[in-house]
Amino acid sequence: MNMKKIIAIAAAMLLALCASAQSSKSLYNKYSGEKGISAVYISPAMFRLIGKLPELELADEDVDISRIIKSLEGMYILSTENLAMGTRICDDVDKLLRSGKYELLMEAKDDGEVMKMYTVTKGELITSFVMLSVNDDEVDFIGFDGQIRNSDFEALIAESQK
Repeated sequence: MNMKKIIAIAAAMLLALCASAQSSKSLYNKYSGEKGISAVYISPAMFRLIGKLPELELADEDVDISRIIKSLEGMYILSTENLAMGTRICDDVDKLLRSGKYELLMEAKDDGEVMKMYTVTKGELITSFVMLSVNDDEVDFIGFDGQIRNSDFEALIAESQK
């Protein structure tokens, strides 16, 4: 086998691997049109617009989120009370997390509800965030992509704990 064939085969395998990889966006695209799914997509243009507002705060909280909002490239939210759909979403999120890129950031369990947060980091940047919340009658998924500095994310968490 010559070198050109080997490179072509390797490139094809890499493309196939990338095409089958799950992401927050692909999960959103898969489920957003399904019956029984509430879906919200927030675009980068909306984040830029929101990021221009001075000292944007969370409702009833004294937490300024404007420095993080500006760096988001997309947010994908899925919610369902349909048990079968919730199970499918959980299975697909599990596949996404098994890609090995995600690191568990936090897990909380309370009275039958389990909430887990995961991030993907590159150096000092958080490039992806996934949250999955599961209880007896609802599954909620939130995923976002961006270029958020770890220090900004840590400051936001510290502010919210005050």
